[in-house]
Amino acid sequence: MNSERLKYLIESARLRKDISQRELSKIAGISRSTLNDLINGKIKKVDIDDLRKIAEALDMSLRELLKVAGYDDFVLYFSKDVYDGKSSEDLKNSIEEYQNSEKDLLDFDYQKRKTVREARHYLFTIIEHLKYMQENKDSLYTVNKAIEDIQNVYDNLEKVVQKYDYNKLPKRFY
Repeated sequence: MNSERLKYLIESARLRKDISQRELSKIAGISRSTLNDLINGKIKKVDIDDLRKIAEALDMSLRELLKVAGYDDFVLYFSKDVYDGKSSEDLKNSIEEYQNSEKDLLDFDYQKRKTVREARHYLFTIIEHLKYMQENKDSLYTVNKAIEDIQNVYDNLEKVVQKYDYNKLPKRFY
């Protein structure tokens, strides 16, 4: 473990965020004494979870902290990761962007299904009116009204034919 490099990484990120060590320990959810010991090189094998919490609190790369702390096994694992070197904030933004696009896609699908359900109901009503017309010549429902209603259903179904705009999906950032 390169304790001087680890201290430099944490302290420079902390200063960029303009927060004290006390604030960092509070945000990261680790004790002040653990943070102080870690920064001063008194801890020989740093807890990975503590490094993760610090990386998230300082919006920095966990991979970098793991490498400096001597966790080369994990660094090799992360080196194949498409999110390599991304900060916690970048990952949170990507997840939020993905969730929003997923909601948009689900809403698009819901609207299509809703339109089809409404069209089926409307067609059922038209069919029932036409059956009644066939049996009873004095029906108030007319052929012109049936044509108008069918045209409305046809126009509403046009929305269902349209494809989803895949440009709304988030771009991969690698």
